Amino acid sequence: MKAHRALLAGLPRGDCDIDYIERLMALTSQAYRNHEIWVPDLPKTIQHQLYGSFKNYMGSLVLGTIPKRWFVRAWAPLKVLRVYGDGSMKGDKSAPVVLDLKNNVIKIRWVCKNEVSIPMPDWVADWINVRLREGGEIKFARIGLKGNEPHLALIAEREVEPYQSGEYVLVVDVNSWKYGISWGLVRDGKIVSYKQEGLNLGRYYGLYDELIRLGEKYGELKRSGLHRTTEGRKLWRRIKMLHARLYAITRDKAYFLASKLVRKALKYRASLVIDDMTEESRRGLLEEGLPRDVIKLLMSNLRRFVHQLETLAKWYGVPYKFKRLYSKKCPVCEHELTQLPGRILVCSNCGFKAPRDMVPMYWALREME
Repeated sequence: MKAHRALLAGLPRGDCDIDYIERLMALTSQAYRNHEIWVPDLPKTIQHQLYGSFKNYMGSLVLGTIPKRWFVRAWAPLKVLRVYGDGSMKGDKSAPVVLDLKNNVIKIRWVCKNEVSIPMPDWVADWINVRLREGGEIKFARIGLKGNEPHLALIAEREVEPYQSGEYVLVVDVNSWKYGISWGLVRDGKIVSYKQEGLNLGRYYGLYDELIRLGEKYGELKRSGLHRTTEGRKLWRRIKMLHARLYAITRDKAYFLASKLVRKALKYRASLVIDDMTEESRRGLLEEGLPRDVIKLLMSNLRRFVHQLETLAKWYGVPYKFKRLYSKKCPVCEHELTQLPGRILVCSNCGFKAPRDMVPMYWALREME
């Protein structure tokens, strides 16, 4: 089974022609529709690379989902030549992207105005070296625009087979950030360990309250026609910075938790069971009467967490599956549970009682019997 990891790195805008990259993306979008279009004013070399890479890309490089036929901003897949520290090379010597690990530079040919040689940041070199030590190869890259800025995605590919799991099962229940990600390590009919992990909500809500306050102040300036003044521009930059910070908090937490849980599964050679009920969590927040912008914040990057968890599980060979584990139905007698204050659920039929976020763990125990 092929597994993939991706790393996104920005490219210098001055050296990379935005319009040119947009044309490559347009040609890639046509290729997804099974059209192969040769453009007279584009070098034949890059077009051969584009379509050659694209055919291989479709066969081996599926990163989670296959792009839809109507997808109109597909990033262009490009082959990668790797130059190692000892001078040895792997890959097509005419590849548009050259990873020179000997001199720590990334060279891009035929894609930007001229051949671009970009110093490889330490964090990029570290990521590549770790993937290589794990048995991966960076055979492909993708180039495209993010926020109208040129970016290069390096794709590591690895052959891996899931290991045979032992006695442990790691159960992951995905909730909104208000209640966090619940996980439980299960063995021999018992919950060995259990934890809820999420955000520091006090700090998170504090940033959100500040964002609302600044937004109201900016609204007053806009109504007065003063939003283009020095004060208004500073205020708008502050608002944008807070938006980015709130998003980054959930993004970083998603990556951290996904990595932690996969490491735990590897430690115990556990199989992974994921209960992805983000839509149910969203409905629960709506029922609580929270404002929609707050709900949007509390649901942000949960899909990223699930995707990263699945990506890491594939990469390290952790056997996993998605399974519906109920949180409102009794795991003993299957009657509807009644919620008490403090998110405690109780069954009026058999007397079962547990915190709401632990109920899926008991359903996992039941499935293992």
